Amino acid sequence: MNSAPVVAPIVEGHGEVKAVRELVTRIATEFFGVWTEVAQPFRLDSGKMRKPEELGKAIRVQAARVTGRGGVLVLRDGDDSDVTCPVELARMIAPRPDLVEVPVQIVIARHEYEAWFLATATSLAGHPAVRDDAATPADPEARRGAKSQLEGMMHESYKETLHQARFSAVMDLRAAAQNSRSFRRMVHAVEQLIG
Repeated sequence: MNSAPVVAPIVEGHGEVKAVRELVTRIATEFFGVWTEVAQPFRLDSGKMRKPEELGKAIRVQAARVTGRGGVLVLRDGDDSDVTCPVELARMIAPRPDLVEVPVQIVIARHEYEAWFLATATSLAGHPAVRDDAATPADPEARRGAKSQLEGMMHESYKETLHQARFSAVMDLRAAAQNSRSFRRMVHAVEQLIG
């Protein structure tokens, strides 16, 4: 009997701890038809993620949670002021290839996780916290400030710990992939990890 692949995430924000489980599970089932276990996420702030020894420790902890198929997913925002290219930032924080025996995928949300919600804002309009006229901007990843743009489409203040998981549960994943290059990278990373 084949066991489900295990994805062990490392995230930077408190809201992403719950949201990443929802998101990875949905991507695996909706895009690839695969049930995936998502291990308890390891929270590591963005400053520590840029320190190879700190990120390396977190990767080793998460790699130990992967039994059989699967791997480690490192997910963080690309809101650094000194490195504006997500690809460059991913290369900068990538671990040594021989650090662990399981695959490691790095995903940088440009500029913030919330840009993925902007990429599918129209699909969030049915959520009670979001205004009915919420519309997806032409280029949701064009500029910083996704949180404030998103809040402008809401009836209440945006709170990562409250809204990230809820919006991740209802967002249109295919629309997000169509409108966001960094979300397409997320989908590809999950595909690589679940094999």
